[in-house]
Amino acid sequence: MPIPGEMLKSGWGVLRLKPWHLAGVFSSSVEAESLALALGPAYTIKYGEHVPGSSEFDFANSTTSPSV
Repeated sequence: MPIPGEMLKSGWGVLRLKPWHLAGVFSSSVEAESLALALGPAYTIKYGEHVPGSSEFDFANSTTSPSV
């Protein structure tokens, strides 16, 4: 089942760290925060790089917000 934003290369990821689950990738932090709140306290948002069409999301080299 596809996730919201599955074709975005970067953006706000909604994720659970353990066990890993990427719930969606969004260009807006407001949209990402809304989904994270709906999914519960195990989910957080991070800005990072996404491999389109996959559950790979790298936020290790990213700040918590995009550079302006």
